[in-house]
Amino acid sequence: MVSGRMPDGTRVRVGDLALPEAVRILAGTGLWLGTGAFVVHLRTDSAARAGAVVAAHADHRVSRAPAIHDFPLTIARTSGRFGLPARRPGVQARIDGEPLFEPFPEAYAFAMFESTLNWCIARYVHRHLTFHAGAVEREGRAVILTGPSGSGKSTLCAALSQGGWRLLSDELVLLDLSRKPGVPGIPEIIANPRPISLKNEAIDRIAARNPQARFSARFENTVKGTIAFVHPRPEAVRRAGETVAPALVVAPTYRPGADLAVEEIAKAAGFMMMVENAVNYFTTGRPGFEALAALSDRSRFYRLTYGDIDQAVAAITELHATAGGGGAA
Repeated sequence: MVSGRMPDGTRVRVGDLALPEAVRILAGTGLWLGTGAFVVHLRTDSAARAGAVVAAHADHRVSRAPAIHDFPLTIARTSGRFGLPARRPGVQARIDGEPLFEPFPEAYAFAMFESTLNWCIARYVHRHLTFHAGAVEREGRAVILTGPSGSGKSTLCAALSQGGWRLLSDELVLLDLSRKPGVPGIPEIIANPRPISLKNEAIDRIAARNPQARFSARFENTVKGTIAFVHPRPEAVRRAGETVAPALVVAPTYRPGADLAVEEIAKAAGFMMMVENAVNYFTTGRPGFEALAALSDRSRFYRLTYGDIDQAVAAITELHATAGGGGAA
């Protein structure tokens, strides 16, 4: 798969476009949108949908001229055959004109857009080793936060990235595989900052803790409850595509009212934990194995149970300050 690339010298940001202009272009030829480390050729036929994309990606680069893109994505109303009304009215995501999922209600279009991008990256991008995880960076070293949905990793990504850390990713961490097999050195994370998905009580906790955070609308009654997205900070967006070496892997578990508990994980167990959370480990073959082996050798692994966000942030900050390789074998 060819890597998407914005035209050289592209300086226009989504927020530079007047909303009526963005609506008109998205309904016609579409916009080439830099979303994190990828380029999406996006088209949509609704002013409300266009407005949501513009608001959430105001700091991302955009081109009105054709660009090499990763995903040709259309978010459009469903339509029936032969001009008849659709059997399930709503909006649908399409790649190259082919529908991906069942229709969503119109009000959930932006949430569907973000979910579709995650699906596309996980399904089609195998030039990187991809993990179901979040990541943040400070002082040139990254922390990977990994675990199943509901473990509290997105909450910590939001708290850290709104408190001086740089967001690298919320949902999918990309480990660069461009180093030739057998060449020593730790593989680096490719910054892919996009809106952070928060669920239910976590939305209000982050809004209260970080009042400067910018949120999307709330999407209620989804299969995961209420969802809202925290916009990445402009500095993180500007540095999309940069790489940084990981130094620490933390597997958080949020439990209401729980005391803080931190436990170091042996490297062999940490390796297997990352395999379990990898999207394409077996697809990437030897490069993926060598990259993960190098990450495991150079990083420290911890389990972190928390019931208080501030305590968890302080613990991760302390672990990060002392991380530098080594650790339990």
